[in-house]
Amino acid sequence: MSTSWSEIPTDLLYSILSKLSIPDLFRSAAVCSHWSAVVDKLRRSPDDQRPQIPWLVPKGQFLIDGDCNYQNDYNFFSLSEGRVYDIPSPATRFLKTVVGSSHGWLITVRKVSVQLLNPITQVHINLPSTPTVGGRNLVAIKAVLSSDPSGGGDYSVVFVFYSRSMRKEFLFFVNAGDEKWKMITGDGYHYDDIAFDKGKLYAVTRSKEHAEVMVAAYDLITLNSNPTWTPVVALSDFIWAFDVVSYFLCTSSDDLLLTRIMTKKSEHLYINKWEVCKVKKVEYYINILDVLKVDTEEGVTIKMNNLGKYTLFLSATSSLCIDTCSLPDLRSNYIYILNDLCEIGYRDNLVYNMEDESFTSLSLPPLSSPRRRRSLLSPPKLQRPVVVWFAPSIALHADPM
Repeated sequence: MSTSWSEIPTDLLYSILSKLSIPDLFRSAAVCSHWSAVVDKLRRSPDDQRPQIPWLVPKGQFLIDGDCNYQNDYNFFSLSEGRVYDIPSPATRFLKTVVGSSHGWLITVRKVSVQLLNPITQVHINLPSTPTVGGRNLVAIKAVLSSDPSGGGDYSVVFVFYSRSMRKEFLFFVNAGDEKWKMITGDGYHYDDIAFDKGKLYAVTRSKEHAEVMVAAYDLITLNSNPTWTPVVALSDFIWAFDVVSYFLCTSSDDLLLTRIMTKKSEHLYINKWEVCKVKKVEYYINILDVLKVDTEEGVTIKMNNLGKYTLFLSATSSLCIDTCSLPDLRSNYIYILNDLCEIGYRDNLVYNMEDESFTSLSLPPLSSPRRRRSLLSPPKLQRPVVVWFAPSIALHADPM
């Protein structure tokens, strides 16, 4: 006796669908009305959905296969499927710069306008315009969300802004429903990364006055009108021995994790192809990579040799920690690194194996951006766009906008 797919018991179907990727969930919703209703029910219970393998989205110029995107689409690369998805941008004339991604949302900026956007559900939330300091305009560097706004409850958005004239970075935050930003004062002039853990904001901050790197904590729930920082632990910084030291913060279900990447410079002379003169060639490579667990209670860091069931996805704009238990296509104990140190001419994307401490190249889609040289006779120079990690979510918003 044959049974129709639409007759699968709802509880069983719900359990099966909760283990699918987002593209497969949309395909399942198209099977029949019964399956569509179950997918809709699942979207209202985001905690029942499996974690998603992160996608990649270009930070600024949105391209696909090397061609400029004039269709107002966001182009996402699925790491697990090895394919690009084009998703229209809702209710906006221009695509914006992505400065962060959290809980399935992109945090975007265009000039002074700031917006949260879930590109999968097409829901967007407008935030107050970018703040100023002493009448000086600020540039958004990175941002993070405290929780998923889809639930309709309280959440905070924290930004790192940079003042070119002052050569200093500032922390600002805004809570759900606020009409203007609040500054978080502190001793830092630069913030390597920011992340929320157990309701508190943590930042890796550098102090010019004391020449030290510090993990600091901020309690945004109990802050008054003049918020300040609380030092958690000082870090041993090896800037004297290495050319670039970068820090990345992300959270697992239990711990606050800090990754320290030390990039060293190598110089050597070589003869150019015309054999006219010797040219000094400078190359950069990752020399040391450490993962530390930050004990916020004791104020110490503990070096980790194994990530267990987790895999990390690190970039200058977003850092994610993914539980691989329900993701058979994603290997645990790995670190995916998007390196974009443009200021020193170094850019590479790597995968680091924590077990054998080896690096392999991360293969990305053939995205490139034409960049004009000054000479009109010279061909355009191709430049790979900066990309951002993004873990998609199809959670339905409690109060769609």
